[in-house]
Amino acid sequence: MIGVDRIEDMRRRARGGEPIASIARAVGVSEPTARKYARVEDLSPEPPKRKEPESELLAPHRETTGSWPGDDCRNWRKQRHTAVRVHVRLINERGCEGSYSTVQRYVKQRREEMARERDRRDAEGFLQLSWLPG
Repeated sequence: MIGVDRIEDMRRRARGGEPIASIARAVGVSEPTARKYARVEDLSPEPPKRKEPESELLAPHRETTGSWPGDDCRNWRKQRHTAVRVHVRLINERGCEGSYSTVQRYVKQRREEMARERDRRDAEGFLQLSWLPG
């Protein structure tokens, strides 16, 4: 990884009009790397990817499907709803026309929400215990 000081050195030399080849030799990087850092204006990281919009196909079934994973927490691991099982139930019981990948994304999101909620509850359930020394 190239340090910030080397990047600033490449940028300063490029602003001074020095050729890319001599910048690369002086700093000890390849010419494409020197060119890349000489041209870049902002070295800030890219913003995070935005969330995909939720599927409108699953919206009418959200209340029903949202309770299935919650009910499963009391079941044995092998008997819980997988994304395949949720997809099959939606087609058979509700007549949903959503694709498997849509259901899979929803199930993954729902499981992550449940895990965050469970972690939050667990964190609230403990007290910080401290005693004076001695």
